[in-house]
Amino acid sequence: MKKQATEWLWHNRKTLITAVLFAAVLELVYFLPFYLVWWLLLGTVVLGLGAWWHVGLSRDWKTWWGLPAELLWLAAAGVGFAVFSLVGLWQYHAAMLILMIVLFRVLMLYQQFWESEENWPVQAFSFLNFLDLVAFFLVSGLLMTIADFYNLQLWVIMLVFGMQILLAVYLRFWREGGGMTLRRWFYALVTLLVLEEVLWVLSSWHRGVFFKSFLITVLFYAFVDFIMHYTKGTLTVKVVVEYAFLILILLVAIFLFDWLFILQ
Repeated sequence: MKKQATEWLWHNRKTLITAVLFAAVLELVYFLPFYLVWWLLLGTVVLGLGAWWHVGLSRDWKTWWGLPAELLWLAAAGVGFAVFSLVGLWQYHAAMLILMIVLFRVLMLYQQFWESEENWPVQAFSFLNFLDLVAFFLVSGLLMTIADFYNLQLWVIMLVFGMQILLAVYLRFWREGGGMTLRRWFYALVTLLVLEEVLWVLSSWHRGVFFKSFLITVLFYAFVDFIMHYTKGTLTVKVVVEYAFLILILLVAIFLFDWLFILQ
């Protein structure tokens, strides 16, 4: 047992050290919030260097830049949600514990990906895609919250929102394999234009930010999955009907929740 534990610790030393250092930065964010910008920069450096360390300090950044980008995206979603929700001490640490478990698991999946000569573990697809959806939902709500707090211009929010869309679509295509061809970049651009228009319309709708963020996330989920099925040649009438039924259920659920618990 001791030998197995030692081997596990040594094998996952990069992930553990990166996670511990980032956890220390999260503690500084809570207890010394006056230097928030500096702690966020430090956290970015820790995750970036940790990701680079995981790939053996490779200079071929095109093959691994998705890892630090996804880590930063997930971290921004978790930390931003906790900070702008004005949670207390134990709520913050509970949220950060969940975030650290998530980041640790993501790092382990990426490590398995590189160790297996760039073949994704089967369980990685659904888990990482679900995490990306959660991050998309939280960051979209966070952007609209920041716009309300700091009275930012809409074009700034739409610019950052567009970067998030391109990152999310890139990660999905990357995990599916085949790289980002010109055709796939075209699909990503179409997704960007459609969702940017939706964001522009919803920005003038006086409803809760997370209600609007949920609507955008549902649309993003359906749009990207349709594109995936289309590129694989599996976009049949049955698939369209199944997704339409699922989207209808989700929209009815969120509108009922909003009416019963928010508007009432």
